[in-house]
Amino acid sequence: MASSTPILTATPERGGAAGRSSLPGYGTELAGRYRYRLIKRLSKGAFGAVYFARCLDATAEASDAPPEAVAVKILGPTRARDHLDLLKRELSSLLALRHERIPRVYDWSLEGEFPFVAIEHFRAGDLREVLGRGATLAEPAVWRLLHDLLSALVAAHRASILHLDVKPANVLRDARERYVLTDFGVSQATRIRRGALRCALGTPGYQAPEQREEDFELYDVRTDLYGVGATAWSMLTGIPLSERPRLVRDAQSGATYGLPPASQFRIYCSPALEDLIMSLLVIERSGRPGSAAEVLARVRGFLADPSGGTTLAAQRRRSLGAADASALVDSLVDPLLSSICRERGFDGYFVAFEDGEEICREGEQSYHAFLLLRGKVRVERAGRAIARIEREGAFLGEVSTLTGLARTASLYAEGPVHACMFNAAELEEFVTGHPAIGIRLLRSMAERLAPGDEADGGQ
Repeated sequence: MASSTPILTATPERGGAAGRSSLPGYGTELAGRYRYRLIKRLSKGAFGAVYFARCLDATAEASDAPPEAVAVKILGPTRARDHLDLLKRELSSLLALRHERIPRVYDWSLEGEFPFVAIEHFRAGDLREVLGRGATLAEPAVWRLLHDLLSALVAAHRASILHLDVKPANVLRDARERYVLTDFGVSQATRIRRGALRCALGTPGYQAPEQREEDFELYDVRTDLYGVGATAWSMLTGIPLSERPRLVRDAQSGATYGLPPASQFRIYCSPALEDLIMSLLVIERSGRPGSAAEVLARVRGFLADPSGGTTLAAQRRRSLGAADASALVDSLVDPLLSSICRERGFDGYFVAFEDGEEICREGEQSYHAFLLLRGKVRVERAGRAIARIEREGAFLGEVSTLTGLARTASLYAEGPVHACMFNAAELEEFVTGHPAIGIRLLRSMAERLAPGDEADGGQ
């Protein structure tokens, strides 16, 4: 086994003085836990390059050994702190994520002249090459693209990682014509407020509006969903958005969506696919879906039954009217909850359910959590009532909302019920903005998920 310090056995490539801005030459050997010989450069960026390489120590005897063919991402000799942070962020993200739609990490070294990470290699290249040929993807391939990108993001978001640079160049193709999301170099923790890398603004044409405005505090899972929508739009129309900046719309234009309808640029575009893509491209992030899991369920529903229309029951917020909303808030006992509910615009989360109305159903994949304000909710499992919840400020259904897992119980209104309804992004934003509520939520979840406690509020 080789030492953990990289070794160089070849001269640098032309194009820069050695030791200043050059990259290692072909035939160079690097070593971490295993040794690698660089064969071909696949791409080059501002901070280094990606090479096709051969693992010189590949062996079937070691279960964790890399295959013979790998991709090696190398940081160039310019060792600015932010540049090394990019490699560290990508390594940290990839190590935290094990998913078939995200490249696997085999080895790395952050020491020596050329820090590197050895990852899974995909011979078919990336989607930028498809656009470069002036080609588009057929609709079935776009549905698969959406499925695979959203699957990768569900895993990343569950680990509280935002990708922040979803674009065709960062989507690889595998041997089965499926898609893999790569390059987590500018990834950030969710709900970041300080310390974001300046380069974590995405790529022009594929940036969400909040990225173009450099408003780091607005970055959340919906930022990545915009990138998925822009990537799918680009592959459906064949238009590289980084080369057509005039197509991008902003809030000042008065438009609802960040891009024109895809059907303006493609002879035929099915309404179901266009509607889903455009829902990800809403300029105002509150108008986008609340989680990758929510959109993934819609995609899977279509793939299972293309004629079935929308796969999720329409969720609605029933307007109470100003007088009724004011009376509801006045009736609250909890000072903290009352204060929050009086915040400007918060009444937009209010919902009302009638006596006997189903709030959510066991086994379904729905993506809204509820904060009980007034009334009584019956919790059922397998048709048997297991609990009744009437505590003001109780959370219901938050586990399913945040994880995308199926409901573990059904909820029914017993008498009139008033609550706040949040999708996953809204719930995350609400809890982050109100830490005291976040502490209550953690305690509530701990109590409900404790062994022997059946009153799980539908998770």
